Amino acid sequence: MTDAFSMPAPQPISDLSDDALDWQVRLHSGTATTADRARYQRWCQLSPAHAEAAREAEALWGDLGQTHAAVGLAVAPPRRRWGKALAASLVLALVGYGGWQQAPALLADYHTRVGQQQRITLADGSRVLLNSASALSVAYADGERRVLLTAGEALFEPAPDSRPFIVEAGGEVVQGSGAVFSVRREGGNPRVVIAQGEAQVGDRVLQASADAQALTAWQRGKLIFNGKPLREVLAELERYQHGRIVLSDQQLAAMQVSGVFDLNDPQGLLRTLEQRYGLKVTYLPWLAVVY
Repeated sequence: MTDAFSMPAPQPISDLSDDALDWQVRLHSGTATTADRARYQRWCQLSPAHAEAAREAEALWGDLGQTHAAVGLAVAPPRRRWGKALAASLVLALVGYGGWQQAPALLADYHTRVGQQQRITLADGSRVLLNSASALSVAYADGERRVLLTAGEALFEPAPDSRPFIVEAGGEVVQGSGAVFSVRREGGNPRVVIAQGEAQVGDRVLQASADAQALTAWQRGKLIFNGKPLREVLAELERYQHGRIVLSDQQLAAMQVSGVFDLNDPQGLLRTLEQRYGLKVTYLPWLAVVY
């Protein structure tokens, strides 16, 4: 979204398509309100391009059931034939795609799509790098500089100011006026990484972490793993590309993976895993199955 000091530019068609799909996720989430549906109708009427994007997204959502047939027709991996339980889990993975908490992004001041990063300069000069599939709102006041991380991950570089710089994420409060730090929402416990200086997290004071460079390598377009279980590697990769990644052979879940991977080529990471670790990947619409 744009800030309060600039006029909004026309959205590219690809952005309108993504927004229209975001609306479909929200409207079919089971929690959509009458007000949500009214806002959607107003969004559709903003321009002919908005209306066309809405029609295409509605058609795509209606055709989602056809993807179930693709799962049923998938060729069985050479190691073993997928059972009914696995096939059912693949269907659920497809139906659940998009439920990563995109709804907060629609109401946030700033948000990024899957695979996108955005650099933001706030009104006081503080800098924020918003990671993939993330959302942030700003709530500055006379006595404090507060931002709300409602989804995903962000790296913060607060500008010097007499007011404290506070990041709120999932009930956790981080005060890091003199630090460079990242905050990531994952489950109910946000992860805080201090890259420089120190910050107060609740009643604790955290200092710069020895592995901060690896944990914030995403800001340089890299993912760094050192003996990371394969299940965690795949979960991390999934944050940067559209669709789901499912590990069908749970015996491989604990296999340790090490390496430096390029975020500009997320599918290349899967190819590297195939070559280096002898894995196989089957690609379906919005789905990659690793075995």
